[in-house]
Amino acid sequence: MNNQTIKTPCVDICKYNKQNFCVGCKRSSDEISGWIHYSDEMRQAIMQDLKNRKID
Repeated sequence: MNNQTIKTPCVDICKYNKQNFCVGCKRSSDEISGWIHYSDEMRQAIMQDLKNRKID
């Protein structure tokens, strides 16, 4: 059973820019595919990083 509490930042806009970041949630394809396996600590670190991540 998965006890993780940090939910995905996905907003159902799954389009990638030239740097391979999703323009909807700002995560990289690696972050998206690994999300289910990450600990809450790792998810929180990514969520914090997303606040300042610029996606053009």
